[in-house]
Amino acid sequence: MARISGLDKKDAPWHLRWFYGKMRKMFGKDLTPVKIQMRVPGIVWGGIGMETALGRKRRVSLRFIQLAKVRTANRVGCPF
Repeated sequence: MARISGLDKKDAPWHLRWFYGKMRKMFGKDLTPVKIQMRVPGIVWGGIGMETALGRKRRVSLRFIQLAKVRTANRVGCPF
C-alpha cells in the first residue's frame, strides 16, 4: 500500500479532471500511481510534455508503453 493517498476525481484540480476519464478509458480503472501524481499538477503536466516530445518518433505502440509503466510501478511497490 502506498504511503500517500491519491486524489479522487472530485478532489483533483479542475484542469486535470479530464485525465481521469482518459485513464479509465485506457485501463478500465483509476490507477494508484497516477492518483498520487495528481497531488502535484506540475509533475502531471511535465509527464504529458515529456510523453508528447518522445512520442513524435514512436516505434512501440502506446498501449505497450503504458503497460510497461504499470508493470514498473507495480514492481516498485505501488499496488493498484
